Amino acid sequence: MKTKIAISLATAYLLTFTVLCATNTLTVACSFMYLFSPVATVIMVLVVLTEKGYHYRELTDDEEWGYRDKDKNKLRLF
Repeated sequence: MKTKIAISLATAYLLTFTVLCATNTLTVACSFMYLFSPVATVIMVLVVLTEKGYHYRELTDDEEWGYRDKDKNKLRLF
């Protein structure tokens, strides 16, 4: 839930920033939003990467990496 909120807020912020800059309205607000847009993006990335909501199974010794949340038999590629 926290991840969805962070993604939604960052998307709304960046969409508002894009619309303000594209329409050339409130150029001062657009300038300030430009300065803080990396902050919104970095916070969103940190929230997504540190989310602990789903418990993945541990990889076995013969598995080096993979899609831990997907069943290999359901991918239909192997």
